[in-house]
Amino acid sequence: MDKRFRLFPASVAVLAVVSCAQDQSQPVSNSAAGAVGFSGVYAPAPFVARPEVFEPQRYPFTDAGREKHAAFDVLVDNPRIQDDCARETMPGVLWLGAPMEITQHEDRVVLRFERGGVTRSVPIDGTPAASDEPHSELGHSIAHWDGETLTIETAHLLGGTIINNQGYPLSRDARLTERYWREPGELDLQLEVRIDDPVNYTEPFTLGRVWVWAPEEQVREWECVDLGSRETEIDIDELARQLEQLE
Repeated sequence: MDKRFRLFPASVAVLAVVSCAQDQSQPVSNSAAGAVGFSGVYAPAPFVARPEVFEPQRYPFTDAGREKHAAFDVLVDNPRIQDDCARETMPGVLWLGAPMEITQHEDRVVLRFERGGVTRSVPIDGTPAASDEPHSELGHSIAHWDGETLTIETAHLLGGTIINNQGYPLSRDARLTERYWREPGELDLQLEVRIDDPVNYTEPFTLGRVWVWAPEEQVREWECVDLGSRETEIDIDELARQLEQLE
């Protein structure tokens, strides 16, 4: 397992301290026979404005990827700046600062994210996407177990960016490989994502983060405020009404 994100010892140390203070009761598994149990709720480390994302020291851009990154304008190209209800995408949803719940079943694993109300129902040993399957925000995912590591492969994405508010581009041809595992004696969940996108990068690379075991947390229903398109003036009265509904 490539653990290059261990090059960031300060971040890992903070997460380790938080983890030690948590309820260490074991999660209950309802997974297939022989598979480790990841079922439960996980959260970002407390007091962190955005979840720790362990990134490459250098993104291996192609010329096209470098141009897209340089041209990215977060105020224009990230729809969530204006519209809190904009649909989340893969892999951007993996880096958000809200709880996630995993539920394992005999034939699939379900990942439910609070942010955006996103649910990914991923079949175990499923069928790869047909060549003419439409692309989508979350793409087509299939999973399998490598011993105690859960691997999810995703293709047929709409493209966009790897992290919502940053300009690292992602093409429709990109393929993602997520790997989830626990270090010995720990309940926090390690995540590594391999990005394979020959349109924008000269070679595959990985990003990572830690999901903190948080049985006291819950994934709440997502409520958002739509401010309308950037081309229209904000209706202050409508905005106030939506905010009142969230109280």
